[in-house]
Amino acid sequence: MICLPADLALINANIKTLNSNQPHAEAVAIIENSIIKVGTNHEIAPLIDKNTHVINLEGKTVVPGLIDTHIHVADFGRCLLWIDLTQTKSIQDVIDLLRAKADKLPPDRWIIGRGWNDKGLKEKRLLTISDLDKAAPNTPVILYHETAYLCAVNTPALSKSEVTNQTIAPNDGIIDKDASGELTGILRGSATNLVWQKVPEPSLDELTAATAIACNKLTTAGLTSVHWIILSEIELTLIQRLHAEGKLPLRVNVIVPPEFLKKAAELYSNDPSMLHLGGVFIAVDGYLDSKTAAMVEPYNDDPTNRGKLFFTETTLAGLLEEVLAAAYLPVVHAMGDKAVATVLNAIEQASKPAGSRLRLEQAAILNPALLEQLSRSGVVVTVQPKVITTEFNVWSATQHLGEKRAKWLHPLKTLLEAGVKIGGGSDCPMEPLSPLLGMQELVERPCFMEQRLTVEQALRMYTLDAAYTSGEETLKGSIEEGKLADFTILSDDPEKVPSSQIKNIRVDMVIVGSKVLR
Repeated sequence: MICLPADLALINANIKTLNSNQPHAEAVAIIENSIIKVGTNHEIAPLIDKNTHVINLEGKTVVPGLIDTHIHVADFGRCLLWIDLTQTKSIQDVIDLLRAKADKLPPDRWIIGRGWNDKGLKEKRLLTISDLDKAAPNTPVILYHETAYLCAVNTPALSKSEVTNQTIAPNDGIIDKDASGELTGILRGSATNLVWQKVPEPSLDELTAATAIACNKLTTAGLTSVHWIILSEIELTLIQRLHAEGKLPLRVNVIVPPEFLKKAAELYSNDPSMLHLGGVFIAVDGYLDSKTAAMVEPYNDDPTNRGKLFFTETTLAGLLEEVLAAAYLPVVHAMGDKAVATVLNAIEQASKPAGSRLRLEQAAILNPALLEQLSRSGVVVTVQPKVITTEFNVWSATQHLGEKRAKWLHPLKTLLEAGVKIGGGSDCPMEPLSPLLGMQELVERPCFMEQRLTVEQALRMYTLDAAYTSGEETLKGSIEEGKLADFTILSDDPEKVPSSQIKNIRVDMVIVGSKVLR
């Protein structure tokens, strides 16, 4: 019987516990990092004394702390150093922002921006090299379109990148030229990398400061845990530094590529509840937008292209065995049906310790046979809901795949009905951060609406099922006794507002291990 007074108590709340044995409650008591009691106000009252911090939520909705299963936090921090062009309404707006930025920088520094959209500009046209040269004639500039599929650059940026009208675009990239064969300043697809690879990295101090701000924005969005996908080795030092300086306000699972595993294992071992090495990221194929996702049949609009497969089944099975033997979670990126089949077959070949768990990132294109194999395997899946919408609305998935295969692109409801656990993420900064937006996308899915989810199913993907994908379902993901005291407090109940308004629900408070963050 609990007799100790609580350190923190939440009362008069609409608590969605995600615990099937007690789906709803109105109060919860916490001691230190853990939930000690969930129930009615009356049941929690004996645990409150003069030293208990009591928060009267006046009917606000409490859900388990939200989890993002796929986010690039350091890149999000980098983007905060960039110019935000999402609100620009004209080319003159863009020019004005560029001039203001250029006036504050030495000429050797680059100006980077993102979020402009020609359809939202008064002139209804793409930016040109002359527009950017007018604003910043001496400073290299690269401005990414809202879709991230193309960028606009100026003359100094092209010069530093050694891109001329004779340069041949790589792979599926395009270097736009005018009628006379001169560069317009627009680069598309993989051609954007011609300039990006020349952009200097920010210093560790700059990146640390920016990423600390990014981490605070994560909690503002309602997140209490993230699965941080590592892309560069400097991020390992960055995370360690942020943690040592007390600038990680939420729980972080670090997911690294195999080549960083040894170093990462040495860094993260002393505070597992807040920071630990959560998995090893293995990419088996490419992406649908670039038509590099590995397909059984060719792309509908590219009959000689079946994408790219990076592993054989045997080689992949050996790598999976190594990761599992080291007691880490394999996080395997597979988008095309050929890639998914390769992964599932490799899993069947691999020797696995009892109780081991494997995670498929994306598992985008399926078919009935793969669905049955996936369901039987016990493999978990993680997706980024806003990416699904982008695949259809921006990358023309139906055109690339054809109607028959497009119906099997992220069939989430079908997966859930087959018993597959699915976690939700954002892929921020490539897509917006908001988990509430992600939930809305799942509930209002505009393409193949038979795959729409309920609000409860969507919420589970960011709470209990997200925790399950990292093997942490006994620690977090639901509000029940003995679990970590992580909560997201919302202004409204997602099940009671119109589905089109879920993304507009306000995050009023976040609590991580009894620490209240507003």
